[in-house]
Amino acid sequence: MSVQHPVLFFPGTLCDERIFLPLWRELNIAQRRYVPLQWAASLEEMLALSEDRILDNEKVHLVGYSMGGFIAALVAQRNPANIASLTLIGYNPEGLSKEEIAKRKQLTTMLKQGNFKPDNDAYLSRFIHPSRLADENVAGVVKSMAQDLGKTTLLNHTLATTPRESTVKALAKINASVTFITAQQDAIAPAETIKQLKNVLPKATFHTISDAGHMVVLEKTDAVASIIAKQIGV
Repeated sequence: MSVQHPVLFFPGTLCDERIFLPLWRELNIAQRRYVPLQWAASLEEMLALSEDRILDNEKVHLVGYSMGGFIAALVAQRNPANIASLTLIGYNPEGLSKEEIAKRKQLTTMLKQGNFKPDNDAYLSRFIHPSRLADENVAGVVKSMAQDLGKTTLLNHTLATTPRESTVKALAKINASVTFITAQQDAIAPAETIKQLKNVLPKATFHTISDAGHMVVLEKTDAVASIIAKQIGV
């Protein structure tokens, strides 16, 4: 597909290019750029990796998944003149709740003590729709990424984005088109919670995909691709 501007993709926590491979095959975008957030050990490194991929005076489309949505929102806030559009998948811009921050602190303690393996089924089941827990194209990919990237990457990602500031006010000021893609059964970024932001983000567009969990990019690739295609103008 031909697009007027390059498209930057930002992965989620404990994810690499594999989270987007089916989506890329579906979209077949020539001007595609990937931000390797799995390399970063801090928020500053995440932002540097992101902004290194934006040339001076060029417009870019940003597509961020989960943690990558947070980074994409920050990049858009810091570089408003460069943003052609912003697509946020499985990302709640309100920031982290006290409950989620407490869970993250517990997780980081366990990771530092070596008492947690990120590829365990109980942990991964929080992110995947129950109907796809045995699907190698979904659960298998998620587990492979967790095994390959390991606990150090999970620890770095968790520490770098905790606490996670709200980006709602910043998103309201962005002149570019902003689209949210949510999944009906997403326990990490609940669709109903995000849809309630319509009042404070009246210019944004909200889409909810049914029968999918937090790994909606892998679970419902066709539906996600269709929304992104319209957003970036292909």
